[in-house]
Amino acid sequence: MGYIPELFTKGFLHLRWYNLLFATGVLGSSPILYYMFAKASKKSEEVEQLRNYIVIGILLGARLGHVIFYEWNYYKDHLLEIFLPVTFSPSFKVTGFSGLASHGGGIGIILAVLFYVKRTTISLFPPRIRFKNRRSAGEFLWIVDHLSILFPLGGALIRIGNFMNSEIIGKPTGTNYGVVFARDLHDDLCKSYPDIIDKLAIRKASKANLPAIKANYQPIELAISFKETITDKKRIESFLEQSLKNHLVQQSYFSRSPHIYETYGAPLSYTLQKQNGGYQTSVYTWGIPRHPAQLYESLSYFLLFVILFLWWYKKGQTITPGRIFGVLIVAAACIRFLYEFYKENQVDFEDAMWLNMGQLLSLPWAIVGLFFILRPKPKTV
Repeated sequence: MGYIPELFTKGFLHLRWYNLLFATGVLGSSPILYYMFAKASKKSEEVEQLRNYIVIGILLGARLGHVIFYEWNYYKDHLLEIFLPVTFSPSFKVTGFSGLASHGGGIGIILAVLFYVKRTTISLFPPRIRFKNRRSAGEFLWIVDHLSILFPLGGALIRIGNFMNSEIIGKPTGTNYGVVFARDLHDDLCKSYPDIIDKLAIRKASKANLPAIKANYQPIELAISFKETITDKKRIESFLEQSLKNHLVQQSYFSRSPHIYETYGAPLSYTLQKQNGGYQTSVYTWGIPRHPAQLYESLSYFLLFVILFLWWYKKGQTITPGRIFGVLIVAAACIRFLYEFYKENQVDFEDAMWLNMGQLLSLPWAIVGLFFILRPKPKTV
């Protein structure tokens, strides 16, 4: 089952896998960056300064990229939620920064390096931006090349975070291979029946509990604990056989991206038992296997990281400045473009597009990358 979003929960504190892996991708690459700077006889203090710029650039760029490219219609009316890890409606909730776009993060990194190379200082009182002690022009490409080696490593960890959070889900595989992403169903049922459902867990089940069907779906179990106030067995049975059954059928036939298949016209398959003074039920239905596209992309980024690192390690001193950067963004654009065909669209407006937003945003990156790959090596005087 593809839904394990939270590693730790305590009151309003939520430690999500996505946030943890995002931070690991940024901070975990620091030792490699220290190594590359040391090999070039650069001071370790420069890594610390650069890292501060990069962290800010990634967070701001990735967040603004998601807001502008994917959900501006929502955030234009909720401006505070752009930079705060919370939502205010329908109720206050700590959400973390789950809405982050890799294209925006890439732009943020480039701008962060530019500000770092220009030795920018920002003053609030009085408000102004000053450039001082500018570094050499070639240092920008040197830094971008070395960061390009680390970018796929961070991208791989972030995509694993997307998988754990059931985000950017894949299209149905059409076979029994794949992952059943349960987050949307879990959240929808808990939101629809807050006065009835106390706890809900979704897990793999045995086919023996369900009637045979021809489709390549996977049996799943909805383990439901009812509120302590729900003590009437007939009321619970009526809820299961009518309200819940109809809800699951609606999800199966009328949802934009259905995750389950509940047979229309057949009785709901369930067992009901009383434990510790309360009722619990196991409802059996079919899950729709989908491509774990996040894991495909993550593996590709890991391989790209290994290839770029070995290339730099063997040929680093002879590689044309900017070429590693060019190879990275062409390869990353191709990876993103390809795997978008295996993903469901993230927002409704993409359904009317021939190519989705992720693919369209990959095209200009690929063009920029080709420029840096094909540009001639600068002549040395």
